[in-house]
Amino acid sequence: MKTSLLPVFLATNLFTVVVCIAAEVVKPKNVTPNATAVSAAYKMAEGLFANLKAEKNDDIAKWLVEQVGSSWDAQTKVKNAADYKSKLDMILISPPAGTYGKLDSYDLIEESGLPGTDRYFRLTFMTYHEGAPMIWEMRFYVKPDGKVALKYCGWSDKNPFEYLSTSDMQMQRWYEH
Repeated sequence: MKTSLLPVFLATNLFTVVVCIAAEVVKPKNVTPNATAVSAAYKMAEGLFANLKAEKNDDIAKWLVEQVGSSWDAQTKVKNAADYKSKLDMILISPPAGTYGKLDSYDLIEESGLPGTDRYFRLTFMTYHEGAPMIWEMRFYVKPDGKVALKYCGWSDKNPFEYLSTSDMQMQRWYEH
């Protein structure tokens, strides 16, 4: 008895077409946060860099703990505030004893959000110091009440081109194409 492979072939191709169409329909939209939220985030970053320029590392450390450590217990908050202050103090040590030194200025080098949501986004800055530049990444969450909260703040001494070439920094570019 001969059997035809045509029905199997057609069913397989039909399934592939349906899966591809379904995948296309559920692709996350590339949405951006509203201007008010982005403006609030910029103001937070401006405040951080103004305090860094004024060498107010204790104020920055306390602020960072208030922002990113809202769920930490008291002991963790004290430990992390001291850790932030120590790291910020090290950044401001002038060359040749330190690598970076006093902050001169900064630039926004990247603004991006997570595809599919307008409530979580990132600002990436480059700061310019006496001895070398530094990359800063800040991630923000727009709460249900519309207020913006800093959820992550980190800095890196990586080469800026290497830092910006990492997969999470390229994600926004991938969704735009």
